[in-house]
Amino acid sequence: MSYRLEGGETVPDGIKRMALEQIESALDQTKTRSRKLDDAVHDTRVCFKKLRGLLRLVRYDLGDKKYQQENSSYRNANRRLSSVRDTAAMAETLDKLKERFVDQLAEDAFQSVRKSLTRSKRKRQAEKKKTLADVGRTIVAARKRVEKWSLAHNGFGAVGQGLTDVYKQGRLGFANAYRKQRVKDFHEWRKQVKYLWYHVRLLRQLWPEPLKNLADELETLTDYLSDDHDLALLRDKVLEQSGKSDDGTEIEALVALIDQHRGELQVKAKVLGARIYAEKPAAFVGRTRTYWQAWRWEVNVDPTEVS
Repeated sequence: MSYRLEGGETVPDGIKRMALEQIESALDQTKTRSRKLDDAVHDTRVCFKKLRGLLRLVRYDLGDKKYQQENSSYRNANRRLSSVRDTAAMAETLDKLKERFVDQLAEDAFQSVRKSLTRSKRKRQAEKKKTLADVGRTIVAARKRVEKWSLAHNGFGAVGQGLTDVYKQGRLGFANAYRKQRVKDFHEWRKQVKYLWYHVRLLRQLWPEPLKNLADELETLTDYLSDDHDLALLRDKVLEQSGKSDDGTEIEALVALIDQHRGELQVKAKVLGARIYAEKPAAFVGRTRTYWQAWRWEVNVDPTEVS
């Protein structure tokens, strides 16, 4: 099926189904035998992020102890995968930066930096295989736990408080990021935006077209903030390696372009964030509750019996 609640299923059944689908997808990725290990690592991480989004949505219905156990498991596995993907991600970020400024750069610009990143990438292939295998064993254990999940509610009460928390944290994160202007604050805001994106996707059957549009806007905002974070990591890496470079001018030019592009992304994110987080949490969740009620009525009613 898909990452969304369907009209013909209960909330507990739908949540458990989506969790098991993401676990099976992640497990398939950890068994890859192809050379595309970076893709397997990336796709497995996406599955874990969706699982953590699910957990946040139903954390109060699941219970704090169970939530903490599950969330810690997926978070720790994701950190292990992140540690072996960083260099590949940085090479991709550098390539995207060159595309943004293609009219201003020579074709071979920043080649020495890129070679350094790809050399590191090749050295870590064996580590990626081992990490994927280790994570695979974690997933098998997680699947057994999910099969025993028990959710108490089959209505909006199962998801309302989780949705409130994520929207509220995203709204606060938006304000903090632009007030403090620190990389870690933009990173924290990005995580909450991504969770809200997952929640809206999961609930989009409540009112398909408007919620699809909101999900698309959230995805765009997530992309802005993800690109900004990747550039910040690349900046740190470049400055860390600057002492090994024979061309200080090249490093200065690269850092200047990174800073320029980050500024552009943060302006776009601010405009979009102001629109998405315009409502107070109670208003946003109250409106979503109304969509839920109309959706459940529509699912349960027989049109031929309505006079």
